[in-house]
Amino acid sequence: MDKCNNLKSGGIARSNINIVEDLFKSKKVVKICAPMVRYSKLAFRTLIRRYECDVAFTPMIVSNSFVKSVKARDSEFTTNSNDHPLVVQFAASNSKDLADATEIISPYANGVDLNCGCPQRWAMAEGYGAHLIKKPELIRDMVRQTQSRINQKDFSISIKIRLHKNIRQVAFSFKIMNSTAITAN
Repeated sequence: MDKCNNLKSGGIARSNINIVEDLFKSKKVVKICAPMVRYSKLAFRTLIRRYECDVAFTPMIVSNSFVKSVKARDSEFTTNSNDHPLVVQFAASNSKDLADATEIISPYANGVDLNCGCPQRWAMAEGYGAHLIKKPELIRDMVRQTQSRINQKDFSISIKIRLHKNIRQVAFSFKIMNSTAITAN
């Protein structure tokens, strides 16, 4: 059974270098289109790439739905050969869901981003988004299990957080997470 009907149609081949990491090393200014609810789909990413966007993110995709449903994959993620570098943002509440979703998406993207910043009530109630910032050990485990499952040097795994009033707590969480990359807003 093909888990990625629409994913394979683009004929996408990623390069063997970590494009996202290399951009930060090679350019003074890296233009990033952050994930935007309902807007960061393929059509919008195609448009912003015409304006020299260096890295684009997908909207947040709920990982357990993505893993369980072909319909969810087909509606939530499309890409093509010009849609790179691309980082897929996932909402997850456990390591298995994030690693499973990343395993499905890894042939078609340059990285994944775990959303630990979404403040929406529904996300927090499901254990996604900003709810996770209170659980740095879980975040660390999610990143480590995903890294070990993918085991590709050319694939980035990052964490999106929201800065809180208590900057010491955020700094403490960073220390515990010890992730490959953290993006903050």
